[in-house]
Amino acid sequence: MYRFTRHTGSALTAVVLITGMASACSDATPTAKAPQSRKAASSTAVPTAQPSSPSGREQLNKEARDLLDMTDRLKSDDEGLVSAGSLAVPGQNLDETVKPGTDLRVEVACAGEGTVTFTVVSGTAKTARRVDCAQPMPNGFDFTTAGQGLAIQADSPQEDRVGTAYMVSHSS
Repeated sequence: MYRFTRHTGSALTAVVLITGMASACSDATPTAKAPQSRKAASSTAVPTAQPSSPSGREQLNKEARDLLDMTDRLKSDDEGLVSAGSLAVPGQNLDETVKPGTDLRVEVACAGEGTVTFTVVSGTAKTARRVDCAQPMPNGFDFTTAGQGLAIQADSPQEDRVGTAYMVSHSS
């Protein structure tokens, strides 16, 4: 009987923990919501910060890319462009084709809730910018490479609630 009780207690503990975790992760409030029609539910506004699902992260990355106006600029600036895209958080993009002494313009943006620290490194040159995602504007700075290649990194304590975008081009 002792063995049965011990296993039953373990099973009950596991069920309680799983139930607690599921309710903690749920964004539903304890009050009952009126059911919406499928059309009404799809026409409601999507909040800026979404869960860390791939589609939620991609939406935040798209919002960050829109802040940099990347789509139009990528079409018109083929020769000046060095590198552009979104970064995983934490993540890094490495471009080994950039030569030492290259003058660059780096633009970064983030969307969502929280902050992202973007770090640009080349040889001994290093610049870091902390960007508040609640402030919907791009941040730009000049950077001169000190070695072969260029690394762009993104890091955030709120990694599941932010999206990133960066664009590096030759300085004019």
